[in-house]
Amino acid sequence: MRLRMTQRAVLTGLTTLLIMAPALVRPGGASAAGPWRATVVDAETGQPMEGVVVVAAFIKYTKSFAGTAGGEYYGSDEVVTGADGRFEIPSRVLWNPIRMFTEVRFELIIFKAGYDHHRLRIGSQDERRKKLALAEILQEENVILELVPLKKPDDRRAFLREFSWPSWIPRAQMRRLIEAVNREREFLGLEKIR
Repeated sequence: MRLRMTQRAVLTGLTTLLIMAPALVRPGGASAAGPWRATVVDAETGQPMEGVVVVAAFIKYTKSFAGTAGGEYYGSDEVVTGADGRFEIPSRVLWNPIRMFTEVRFELIIFKAGYDHHRLRIGSQDERRKKLALAEILQEENVILELVPLKKPDDRRAFLREFSWPSWIPRAQMRRLIEAVNREREFLGLEKIR
């Protein structure tokens, strides 16, 4: 009887350790990430751009044996670039108690009226950055994101018709983005987004 209780206690302890092992790798099951920062410049002039709206969104996915599924909103931050074109999304503790079963991903939305999607400026000597995810690159120093100007009103309208953001981000978390998009839509004679 005593041997069975000891075996059961050892088995329970091992099972608990296996379940908690991913959380024990990082104290409290949390990992800090960020800050994410860059300078946004005009692709043609190379000049820093003020007033660019940047939204960083975090999505939590559930992992299973079949793969990753079920993304849900985990949080977001919205900032606007200053006169120097710089933005910084503050560090965030990504609570992930059992890393084996969940994963938090990062998504970036950048908008400036009259400009196309952003692209990363990578120097010819920086082959290493080509292999990294944007979330990793934005944690490094001296990152430059370029925005290409759209010179014709038809090009700006076409861009706005295709421009979207994830519907799972609460509108209250991206007020400045919605305001900027609606000002551009109104300027170009398009209906505002509600």
